[in-house]
Amino acid sequence: MTFLPFIIRPILAILTRTFFQPDEYFQSLEPAHHIVFGYGHLTWEWLSNPPIRSIAYPALFVPPYWLLKLAGLDNTQLLILAPRLLAGLLAAFTDLYTVRLATSLFGKQHGKVTLLVSLASFFHSLSLTRTLSNSLETSLTIMALYYWPLPHNSSKASLHSALTLAALSCIFRPTAAVMWVFLWLELALRTISTKGFRSIWSVIIAPLIIGTISVAFIFALDSLYYGTPTFTPLNFLKVNSSAVSLFYGSNPFHYYITQAIPILCTSSLPFVVHGIWLSLSTPDHAKSSCNVLLGMVAWTIGIYSLAGHKEWRFIHPLLPILHIFAARSLAHCYTNRQKAQDTSGKSPDSTRLPILPQHLYILLATIPASIYVLFFHSSGQISLVQHLRSSQDLKSVGFLMPCHSTPWQAYVHRPDVEMWALGCEPPLRGQDHATYYDQTRVFYEAPLTYLKSRFPSSVDPSFPRSPYPFSIPGVESQTHEWNHTWPSHIAMFGSLLEGNKDGADIKQLLLDQGYREIWSVTNGFEEDSNRRGGVHLWSWKPSFSGIKFNQ
Repeated sequence: MTFLPFIIRPILAILTRTFFQPDEYFQSLEPAHHIVFGYGHLTWEWLSNPPIRSIAYPALFVPPYWLLKLAGLDNTQLLILAPRLLAGLLAAFTDLYTVRLATSLFGKQHGKVTLLVSLASFFHSLSLTRTLSNSLETSLTIMALYYWPLPHNSSKASLHSALTLAALSCIFRPTAAVMWVFLWLELALRTISTKGFRSIWSVIIAPLIIGTISVAFIFALDSLYYGTPTFTPLNFLKVNSSAVSLFYGSNPFHYYITQAIPILCTSSLPFVVHGIWLSLSTPDHAKSSCNVLLGMVAWTIGIYSLAGHKEWRFIHPLLPILHIFAARSLAHCYTNRQKAQDTSGKSPDSTRLPILPQHLYILLATIPASIYVLFFHSSGQISLVQHLRSSQDLKSVGFLMPCHSTPWQAYVHRPDVEMWALGCEPPLRGQDHATYYDQTRVFYEAPLTYLKSRFPSSVDPSFPRSPYPFSIPGVESQTHEWNHTWPSHIAMFGSLLEGNKDGADIKQLLLDQGYREIWSVTNGFEEDSNRRGGVHLWSWKPSFSGIKFNQ
């Protein structure tokens, strides 16, 4: 049954038609597209001085893009599907190694339930098969944990394999080091207590060698990419330990406990809690290993909670461990029920899935939600760029939307089209983030004023490039200098016209300039008021403005 993830995850990845996080495009696909095809949008993380993003993760998508370019297939749908397929295949290793670790801890029957819990997971459906570095970090983390010398399998473990996978997870996500610091310290103390102080060298030399190689690799790779000596993990730590991270939102210290974990676990949460209690209270061969894993979960959440900016996906790598505890609860309840009902003394049927029907219904209750987030929620942004890619009369397009609301050239793939969107560059020069105004905030505070003051009085039918449509990432300049020309197409959320106090005037201004709505699509429920009302595309035509234009 372990082959199922390698069928289900790639299929889900290919079929996904929704937008979740900007990073699945702008921190992965867009830089890779820029390397292979020479164009695309690089955000401030790549262009600031010093840059804070490593090219290591986007480099995974360079070979698929390069092969498509070489084969002349980059203008086909394969440009979008190939990275998704790769992400889906990598995601399948999360399910596989979660099952392997559960089987190692509790036995084969628990492994069967773990596979069901993992495949039915709402958050895995939402995030695991996307091109987010957190998703690959999740796969690498559970793979490394399987090989890690936990107390129950220290004789069969492979420290070198575990450290190699852990090092890769840290290369792709430097913050992954937090959990491995805990695991290494626990291993070192356990080694000293069981084998004596002199044996500590056995758990120092390997991490030192692999860690040194990893640091040298990331330094060389990023220095080659940026053309100057660059160590992005240190730059990343410096920037994200400053107030810059708070610019993108701050959360209370209990966020991961009260919000993130319930969302990650959803219907499996009661079983997670019960499984943890069983592991702590039941003296068996896996108890010590469970204590280590729970300690790592608590340590990681505790350290991450010290940061002001928090997101659900930051603790995604912990979810497979929680799934293992949920599976223990489910299998335990099933076994107890079978023993109570069977007075013959026979062992439960090992060919059956060890889960009670009512528990199965609870576990599968999130499937409608999974279907929604895969196919409907924020699907309009994806439909929009697909439409733009095939549009024959597209000359230029401006996105009057909150920053990074859609994929970019990795989906549109049109070097002939000028594309600009409202920016949201953070206060990198030490400005107070509470009073700092980025372009998106300036626009939405007074959109009508913005359109009247930063656009020409009429449309130039040749659609020249805008002189300064957005702040240039990483370039020191005065703010509020943005200046546009009218594009051939304008994309927006419906709330700009319908949910804004100036909506009627904005609509009239666009009509007077010669724009008409030519395409729209619904977008599902949206929490952000600026993203509501569906996605709309307006186009300028000579006949709309009374200007006769010969193409």
